[in-house]
Amino acid sequence: MKKLYSLTLCGLLLLLAAPSFGQYTAVRPGDWHASVPANSIWLGSEPPSACSGCTITLNVVGGGTINLNKHVVLTGNSQLTVGGAGNTTVLSIGNSGATDSSHANSIVLFNDNTNATISVTGTSSVVVAANTAHAGDYDGVFTASIGMGGDEIFFKSVGFAPLGFDNNTIINNNNPAISTLTGGETMNASGTLPILLSEFGATLNDGAVDLNWVTDLEINSDHFAVLRSSNAGAGWDVIGTVPAHGMSSVSLQYSFVDNKPVQGTAEYRLQMVDKDGKYAYSEVKSIRVGVITSVSVYPNPARDFVNVTLGNTSGFTLIRLYNQGGQLLQEKNVNNAGGAIIPLAVSSYPEGNYIVVVTGSDGSRQSSKVIIAK
Repeated sequence: MKKLYSLTLCGLLLLLAAPSFGQYTAVRPGDWHASVPANSIWLGSEPPSACSGCTITLNVVGGGTINLNKHVVLTGNSQLTVGGAGNTTVLSIGNSGATDSSHANSIVLFNDNTNATISVTGTSSVVVAANTAHAGDYDGVFTASIGMGGDEIFFKSVGFAPLGFDNNTIINNNNPAISTLTGGETMNASGTLPILLSEFGATLNDGAVDLNWVTDLEINSDHFAVLRSSNAGAGWDVIGTVPAHGMSSVSLQYSFVDNKPVQGTAEYRLQMVDKDGKYAYSEVKSIRVGVITSVSVYPNPARDFVNVTLGNTSGFTLIRLYNQGGQLLQEKNVNNAGGAIIPLAVSSYPEGNYIVVVTGSDGSRQSSKVIIAK
């Protein structure tokens, strides 16, 4: 497989380890790399393509635009600053026409356990031109790391789809979270948390809450913490954790069951944690658990009686027994019967499957299947 950089993995690691310390300042508008030296925007020399421990400042006097027309890799705590001293500087990233990143208009913050950063000050910005007609697949700002098996995994942090790359292969066609990095923002080599969550849902199922989610891309992910709030998000409790896959470019499904949900409205969200301890949160899902909670039906199978135990039920409660054809066989009304055991005589019914439905005063309902055996 062709590498995203025209380097072997060993060569890339040597490149990342090679020092290229220096300070580089651009004060004029124009192209990052000028083919004619007289047109250079830099005070002194232009920063190298692979810059380790570099300090790069783009601060156009009076304001202006610098066009990124080069592939730049930042490692070893390199710092790129856009703007300064009241000057509005725009770093513009357009279409390179490249079919791989090594020839693209791109900046890569390589995660080498240091903290290479891009910082934008004041009213300055980093802007990636709209995709297809302008910026290409490999143009933009990337974060990258060495993945399992030695592949280079790339995550486009600023730009347009596609989002993820494994070496030179596109592995995810979604859009990055942003296409513009604006003043006051800083992006580091870990970039946006490299977990792409495509689905997250919560469903009430027989008194429990089923949580299900899908990731489309994971890079160095560690685990998911499942959080629940019973006070409209004022406080959150961790009710469980689910290990993450770690590295994946395919859709993965996860699930968690809250077997003891709180009564009333509960909110759920995921804390997505990577191996470096960085984390991000999912959207919030709300579930209303009615007054009917913790209902149990026993014995099952039953012969003479079916006992219905009501948990923290309050107010008016209706208990109904149906046969498999949906015919109502019994009905009992109880009030404030939390913790009570309500017996239903079933000895006169033939063997088969039956349904016990318990309905609360707020309309919440729980259904339980019971088998009658002789």
